[in-house]
Amino acid sequence: MSSHFVVIVRRKDSHHNIRSCSGILIDYDRGTVLTSGSLLVGVEGSNQDGRFTTAEQLVEGLTFDIIVKLQSSNKKFPSFLALKCQFRSRWCCHEVQEILQNCMPKHRWSFDIPPDKQWADPDIDQDSVTTSNLVAENDNDRLKSGYNAISQFIILQIVDTNKKLLKKQAVEIGSSQLLKRGDTVEIISTPFGDNHPLVFFNSLTKGIISNICGHKNQILLTDARCLTGSEGGAVISTLADKSKAVVVGMVIASFCFKDTEWTGFTLVVAIDRILKSIPLIHSNLVQDFISSKSHNPSYSKLKASSDMSIVNQVSSAVVYIQSSSSWGSGVMIDNCKGLIITCSHVVHPSHTDSNRKVRVIIVKPTKRWYDAVILYPNQHCQVLDVAIIKLLNFVPDQLSAMPLCHNDSTITPGRDIFIIGYGMFPSYTKSVSEPSITRGNIATVCCIENKPMLIQTCAAIQCGASGGALICKTTGQLLGIAVSKVKNVNSGGIYTFINFCIPITRIYPAIIKYYGSQDIEDLKALSYKKNSAVEQLWLMKALTAGSASKL
Repeated sequence: MSSHFVVIVRRKDSHHNIRSCSGILIDYDRGTVLTSGSLLVGVEGSNQDGRFTTAEQLVEGLTFDIIVKLQSSNKKFPSFLALKCQFRSRWCCHEVQEILQNCMPKHRWSFDIPPDKQWADPDIDQDSVTTSNLVAENDNDRLKSGYNAISQFIILQIVDTNKKLLKKQAVEIGSSQLLKRGDTVEIISTPFGDNHPLVFFNSLTKGIISNICGHKNQILLTDARCLTGSEGGAVISTLADKSKAVVVGMVIASFCFKDTEWTGFTLVVAIDRILKSIPLIHSNLVQDFISSKSHNPSYSKLKASSDMSIVNQVSSAVVYIQSSSSWGSGVMIDNCKGLIITCSHVVHPSHTDSNRKVRVIIVKPTKRWYDAVILYPNQHCQVLDVAIIKLLNFVPDQLSAMPLCHNDSTITPGRDIFIIGYGMFPSYTKSVSEPSITRGNIATVCCIENKPMLIQTCAAIQCGASGGALICKTTGQLLGIAVSKVKNVNSGGIYTFINFCIPITRIYPAIIKYYGSQDIEDLKALSYKKNSAVEQLWLMKALTAGSASKL
């Protein structure tokens, strides 16, 4: 899809301070540009709730423009043109704000630029580290950035006479109501805003819709990775017949942190919900555009390309597990016996209480709580972090079990996978009820005695996804359970896209033996306590004597 309608948006103040992000030229004839409220983060004069007394006060001393790319056959490099714009409107989309307050409360979530330590080198003393920030914002901006801005939007109007030099391109939009978890999306945006458009202008990144918030699909979470400056960028979905691509959303946050942990998700608002929230007084700026799109078949009949055919068959076997005040995920492996695999730190989060009460939510076919008992282990296991629990008072026909991989040769580097789990959102969260999905591949497989013992993947996982399912993209078989991510012990930074899973082929043989004997002692083989090689691998002990691991 051609991306001439995605632009860089920039504002300057009287002190020549600049802030920039991305934006969408939604109406060429009117010169209407839609962008994120983050463009005005750090502007002096705002109240604590992000509101201004009048629009005149808001933009006093500010100038706005957009940057577009002009392709010339006579030049080696493309040229860029800045077009003056006039500020028209800034408003809050209240339905988005309400969902954010419910699902992502301010005391737990942050959308600021990530801390430098998040990508720190394990070998560097963090006290001596200094970094440069490519984004054109000062410390005052960072203090004022944030939470309020991501539910706010801005309309600018091009007033530059050079607008005629723009390449006219119609923008097609799709209804968010027909989007689903697992639909493939692309994001077109300019990382770092106006800092180096020659390199970064309208970069494209791909991912899937990992989860959806709101009964009207107002907020989308995608594992497509973005950087600061991508706010206001266009989120594109390709129709199932591959013949047309449509805009379905706008990036509102390139980084999402929960409890200081980077989630790996990009936050998106459905573009049709943004347009419908525009204040009546300014609706004339987009009225013709909305009217023309509402009669477009692609607006109401979007059927996006998706990887969900496999996921839909198995995701109901991924369950939500509550243990005291903590929660995690689990995988139903036998619906007749009610057996679930999860992590021992999910059912024993305190490492001490062996009589902990465990409850499980099964979402489909109907959402219901079940009590469960812990078969193994009776306390947290520090080597192979696995647990087996059993449901009580269940009806087998109302449960779904996940098909298992029984062949080690299937667990190979490069294999495309999904991870499904209840990361970030408890199952009872209003507006979010189903597990999140992330896509990636197996990065490496660590073997002991030629048997897979640890799987590393590059799919993002979050707190709460422990015990979730690692499944093969093509077959839907369970390859392993998600256990942990990598943490830098020097800085405390967590690497969201490096995570570890236990192969199901190392777990299921002990369960088969338990089936035959009904003796819990047979499950203790899962501890691997007497296997120093497994202990060294999973506890990340340094291979060299006298040295300490930094992870």
